[in-house]
Amino acid sequence: MLASPKTEIQSTNLGEVAKFAAEEATEKHNRRVLVEDSGLFIRVLNGFPGPFSSYVHDTIGVERLLRLMSRETRREAYFQASLALASPRDSSQEFSGKVHGTISHESVGTQGFGFDPIFIPRGTRKTFAQGGTQFKDKYSHRAIAFRKLALWYIRTKI
Repeated sequence: MLASPKTEIQSTNLGEVAKFAAEEATEKHNRRVLVEDSGLFIRVLNGFPGPFSSYVHDTIGVERLLRLMSRETRREAYFQASLALASPRDSSQEFSGKVHGTISHESVGTQGFGFDPIFIPRGTRKTFAQGGTQFKDKYSHRAIAFRKLALWYIRTKI
């Protein structure tokens, strides 16, 4: 882990955000760097909060986001994680993972962080915050992205 601030460009594309930060850190520190960025994309809100999820969580929070959706019946959403791997010698690589689901009508559960208490992965009845670590790992957008990274690494580095 680098003790260096990450530059986060303003973009609606998580891959671009992660790639810029990874390439900048690689150039600054002359070493391979992996950066992850993630967000919650709500269909009826045109993808909001998307790449601004952390800021939205810190400023309006879970309850106010639920209020924005209070009259909405279509509650489809997805969590996305984008990884960017940059190296001083190789071109950057990007890996993305998505988990589709819905936004609950209330905040439920105490585990996890961010918008986990209101996101229900497709095919389940629990929010990420209700399900615990094993549940979240099973459906995790980050786990999907990291599996893609691992498969790429195995194919290209062995």
